[in-house]
Order: sequence, then C-alpha cells, then structure tokens
Amino acid sequence: MESYSVDRSGMVKAIVSLPFQIEKGWELAAGTRTPAAEGKINSFLVSGMGGSAIGGDLFRDIIEGLADFSVSVNRNYTLPRNVSGSTLHIAISYSGNTEETVSSLRDALSRRIETVVISSGGELERIAAEHNLPFMKIPGGLQPRAAVGYMLSSIIGLASKLGIFDFRTVIMDAIQEVRTRMGTLLPEVPVEKNEAKQLALWLGEKTPIIITTPGTYSLGERMKTQFNENSKRFAWQISLPEFNHNDWIPLFEDATVSNYRAIIFDSGDKNPYIRRRLGVVADLLAKRLEVRLMKLGQGNVLGRFIATMAVGDMASYYLSIMEGRDPSPVAPIEELKREIASRPL
Repeated sequence: MESYSVDRSGMVKAIVSLPFQIEKGWELAAGTRTPAAEGKINSFLVSGMGGSAIGGDLFRDIIEGLADFSVSVNRNYTLPRNVSGSTLHIAISYSGNTEETVSSLRDALSRRIETVVISSGGELERIAAEHNLPFMKIPGGLQPRAAVGYMLSSIIGLASKLGIFDFRTVIMDAIQEVRTRMGTLLPEVPVEKNEAKQLALWLGEKTPIIITTPGTYSLGERMKTQFNENSKRFAWQISLPEFNHNDWIPLFEDATVSNYRAIIFDSGDKNPYIRRRLGVVADLLAKRLEVRLMKLGQGNVLGRFIATMAVGDMASYYLSIMEGRDPSPVAPIEELKREIASRPL
C-alpha cells in the first residue's frame, strides 16, 4: 500500500466509525416524533440521491425477508403519481440541500403526503421546521457516502418505532458483528488477514463488474458507487438473472473483457433456480475473466449486510491509497452543481 497520508480529509476514520454511526442513528430515531398516520403505514417511499439514497436501498433489501412491508426509493425531482395514503414518505439528504430531494419534499407537501425528514441541516431542516414535520437531525461534517450508518439506522429505527419490525435485538447484534468485522479491515491489519486489502490488490487496475443476486442489489450498488467516488474509477453493477439476457453476450464476445474482473454477491438464497444459475454463471465466467465470490456469511440479515458493505467500503479506500489519491474530494460533482446553479431554469 502507498502512504496513507494522501487521505487528507480522514475518510478512513469515517468508514471505521460505521458501528458508532449505526448506534447513534438508532438512538436519534428513538427520540424522533412519529407521523400522525403511523397506525396505517404499510410502505416507505424514500426520496434521496447518491450516498443519501443508499440507506433506503439497503433497508429495502434488509426488510424484504423480515416483514410484509414495501420500500421504494425515489431518485427524482417529484414523487410517483400513485403514492397511497398508507405510504410514509422519507425525505433524506445528508447536507439537506440536495436539489432533487428538496423538490420531492415540496411535491409531497403540495400533495399532503405524510413525510419524515432526515438530514444534518440545510434547506430540508428549514422546510421541516416551517411545516412542523417530524425531523431527524444527524451529525454533519462528513461526505454523504461516509454517513451511511447514520442514514440507514435512522430509517431502521423509524421502522422499529412504527411497529413494522422490532429491530431492537437485531440491531444490537448487528453492531457487534460489524465492530468485529471492521476490526479485521483496518490499515494496521496485514494483507494476509485483511479481506478489503486483498480485494483491492486483486482488482488492481482492472474495472470491477459487480454481479448481484436477488436481495443483494443494494450491496452491489453501494460497492459500485464507492469505487466511483472513493477510488475515482468506473465500476459496473449488473443483476442476476436479468443480465443473463443481455450483458452476458459482451462478457464472452467483447475483446475488452480482459480489462474487467467480476465480483459476485451470494446471499445464500435458497431458491433452487437461483442456486443453479449462480453456479453455472460463476463457472462459465471463470473461463473468460477472474471471478471473486463474496458470501454474506452467517448471523442476522442486518449484520451480514452491513459487515459485507464494510468490506467494499474499505476496499474502495485502499484502491484510492494504492493510486495515491485522496478518497474524499468529489471535484467533478461540485463543479457540476455550480454550473447547474449558474444557469436559469
């Protein structure tokens, strides 16, 4: 590994604080006022972008096997037309100023859709105060993607408080599992005992193709975006079985496939069709490029998800260090925001 001194903004400290963030977000949710319609809520609609939206994606996959409850993630300026009265809208933006999320919140207000707001401040906090909306203020000072623990556990805590699923024991066990796993991924842990360093070195200069199975989409999307933002490199995320009907062809017929390496997430899905297909896909792909299987392991679903996410987060950090880059700055995004703001609608 190259010198860790290039991490001038302390991204590694933020990533390693994941167990603390989960615990703190849970506590913040416990003290948040619940919406008036809490007794009739049967679904969440989470509005967010980038690192702020990923908490909604993760929660959707986590709750899938635990409760009869629907979660959708809205990455747009407006809400879908068919939002029902039994849906709770959650507007989440770490900065509180994300243009798309602010617009979605205004749309929800104009349509009188029940909403809870989560941010570290900004315009979302101001609007929530103006309209007396339930508001959860999470700690600021981080890059949005580095605050995923706060945002995910805030949603989990809200769901638990609303009686959707009792996460009290689950989240405490998950925090301990993540704390243990994170301890094996730290910079001082040598490569031979550090899964994240091994993953980064295995990828090297290759472009990752991340293949997700049903129920692991959020983990693949998180890993992809961490490689994009922390490592400043392209990464692709494709989903099984859908990608077998399209992306599968260039994986075998595109001459540039040697530039890629495949990471396959395996949640342990017991569906026999998925298990058979996963085995065939891994075997055939291995004839064309190097393949790495990432199993979610044992324990409760929340702990397995967050612990697996931590491996990808730290691997993206180590890739940036290997290339001598500070993982925190996202200058092209900031330039884009300034350019958009300078132009009239």
